[in-house]
Amino acid sequence: MYNPLKISIAGSGKVARVLSLEFKNAGHDIAQIISRNSDSGNKLAEEVDAEYITLDEEVNKVDFIAVLVSDDSITKVSSMLPTDIPQIHASGVTSIDALKSETQGVVWPIKSINSKSVNSTLKGTPMAIEANDEGFKSKLSSAIKSIGGEGFGADSSQRAIIHLAAVFTDNFANHCLTLSQDILKGADLKTNLMSTLANGLFEGAMCGDSASRQTGVAVRGDIGSQMKHLGLLERDSQKEFYKFLSKQIKEYYEL
Repeated sequence: MYNPLKISIAGSGKVARVLSLEFKNAGHDIAQIISRNSDSGNKLAEEVDAEYITLDEEVNKVDFIAVLVSDDSITKVSSMLPTDIPQIHASGVTSIDALKSETQGVVWPIKSINSKSVNSTLKGTPMAIEANDEGFKSKLSSAIKSIGGEGFGADSSQRAIIHLAAVFTDNFANHCLTLSQDILKGADLKTNLMSTLANGLFEGAMCGDSASRQTGVAVRGDIGSQMKHLGLLERDSQKEFYKFLSKQIKEYYEL
């Protein structure tokens, strides 16, 4: 069992909404939504039965304030909040020192939170935990467990490495899938033709053996097929991207 916490949220974007609802649904009390955006701030406050305030108004005493704003805004927003109230952020790449409170923590869900996933649960999601106080770290671990997250300890340097890997796994891979879909759409072909291949990529990610699954013209050094592919691409940027990735693949497997 866990003790219900009183939590305030600084921010009203996608991450703020997901974590607010997760904590609320787990039985925690969302005291205040602190946001410069009155429209999204009021809307989120209504969803989680919280008070909406701006950064200029009085902040109530709570167990912690989650500073859920853009990475570049974390320090600025943190410095405008009471330093005697513990604060956390949820950024993968930002150091814990970006917070200006006396007690600091990080809770980073390793999950892409976008317009398509904003209503999804964090149950089963790996969540990196860091704190400058062991008691506070224990409290954060309990809070994560209460929403079904899979918490694990990771300091700022470890989290930065995990975040870098996440960029390759999610952001870069998703961009490649987007380009693939654009190519198919341009030829009036169905984008779901790649579903079996995409499932294979997912299996590799789950098993941790993606390298052993690499196939294709680049790893084989099939120059003729590569030249044909380049002839089918219309934009120079696509051609350069294709050549760059092909070179990277070839060099990786020659090591």
